[in-house]
Amino acid sequence: MESSATSEMPTIRELSSIAVENNPNKVAYAEGIDGREITWATFDERSKRAANGLREHVGQGDRVAYLCEGSVSHVTLWNGALKAGCIVSNLHVRESPETTRSCIDSLRPRVLVVDEARSAFVEAHVYDRISTDLAAVVTTGEPQTDYEVSMDDLLADQPAEEPDVNVGADDPAAVIWTSGTTGEPKGWTHTNRALMHRGSKLAHKKGMTRRTRVPNVFSPSFAAWYSTTLPALLSNASSYFLPDWEPERYVQCLEERSITTANLVPTMWREILRLENLDEYDLSSLREIEAAGETLDATTLTNLREHICETVSQSYAATETCGTNIANDEIGDDRLESVGKPLLGIQIRVVQEGGDPDDVLEPGKIGEVIVKSSDSAAWVWGDTAKTDDAFQDGWWYSGDLGYKDEDGYLYIEGRDDNMILSKGLKVFPTPIEERLNTHPDVVETGVVGVDDEEYGEKVTAVVTRSDPELTAEELDEWCLESDKLSRFERPRTYHFRDETLPRTSSDKLDRQTIREQLEAER
Repeated sequence: MESSATSEMPTIRELSSIAVENNPNKVAYAEGIDGREITWATFDERSKRAANGLREHVGQGDRVAYLCEGSVSHVTLWNGALKAGCIVSNLHVRESPETTRSCIDSLRPRVLVVDEARSAFVEAHVYDRISTDLAAVVTTGEPQTDYEVSMDDLLADQPAEEPDVNVGADDPAAVIWTSGTTGEPKGWTHTNRALMHRGSKLAHKKGMTRRTRVPNVFSPSFAAWYSTTLPALLSNASSYFLPDWEPERYVQCLEERSITTANLVPTMWREILRLENLDEYDLSSLREIEAAGETLDATTLTNLREHICETVSQSYAATETCGTNIANDEIGDDRLESVGKPLLGIQIRVVQEGGDPDDVLEPGKIGEVIVKSSDSAAWVWGDTAKTDDAFQDGWWYSGDLGYKDEDGYLYIEGRDDNMILSKGLKVFPTPIEERLNTHPDVVETGVVGVDDEEYGEKVTAVVTRSDPELTAEELDEWCLESDKLSRFERPRTYHFRDETLPRTSSDKLDRQTIREQLEAER
């Protein structure tokens, strides 16, 4: 018998089986505050049965698409499809019917998995209006139509054995969709190797182990769902699904499940901080919390440390690749707005807009942020031209504008397509939003440029306020008092809203929709 001291990197489909060897009786996944729990042994067994059930409809390399919120059933069918040798793709559950159909017909899955809440949407807008020939529609709940197959029926009488497939580290594993704020969503294809690297980098950053307990409130279509699921799968941590965002239920989960680490966007953290009874909850199990997707402001950071957890970090990442992190002890007055430094093995540069990777700008100069990482996506599904537009010599061109300080810490100023040209001067929305969001009577803010004869683009703020008496004059004075905003950057017009501001499918502030709404009101 020949022997070798080398071994191949595991694929994602193997990770639950490895977890069974190491921690078979530990909780792998659970539903919310007090829902059912499933151990790694049971999860792997049911995943194998799901794989063999799916194999009656799919072959290796076929796609399985999901239109579901996060749940134990969803992640079991997701893992089962990977074990069957398929490419998995979670679709945005809040996209328009047209966009959903477009994504499905681009991907051409053999199986579509839905939950009960999405069944009526699929029946009305998808099933008979796509060109894709679906072999099966599987539901995580009770069938609502004649063509749906229940998960229980799919798994019934199937063996708990690994299907005979040959999947390598460089084979595609998942297609993750961008939110599509600048056009049709792009399906970024990630290999097993890339996802393994992403999971490893994030597990290291988060300090995740088999003793970690983490909530997962993100929709499976978000890259943030993968950024929670992959490191937990690698480290055998326990994950608790909360499919509907309710701030108080989230805090209840933190307490009841003795959660050790949690990650939300700053807007969601601010909603939690506004809970009147927040201090009644015991959150002592938390070891660290994280903010991502937007930059933290000083007030939110202080309140998080005082009321939630003393240890707070901040990160920057994207669907296409991992990025940076700044640890709690690095966040000070001089680096409050920094997103930190690259994760393990990642290179990040700030280059002249439209420049080559070697056109690196000196510290303090604003340019485009580019990233080179082993976890980067390999291909835009069905669109090599868009892939080539986004990458150059392995470097991903983010479209984000930022700069590095003298010590190499990265700061994000916003996206080039969000930049406002006001009287010929470049104005970036992010610093203005950060300032306004620190006002005690402001819930959230969106800043956009609105066409104007005098300014070209007038800096305009749309504000959700907690105090209906808050005025534009008070906010203007608030901006003028800031040492970080120039006078020309402050908003010249304010619009107040009672409702939450529009957000993209990946829960980021949707400035494009805000701008369209303002234009329609003129």
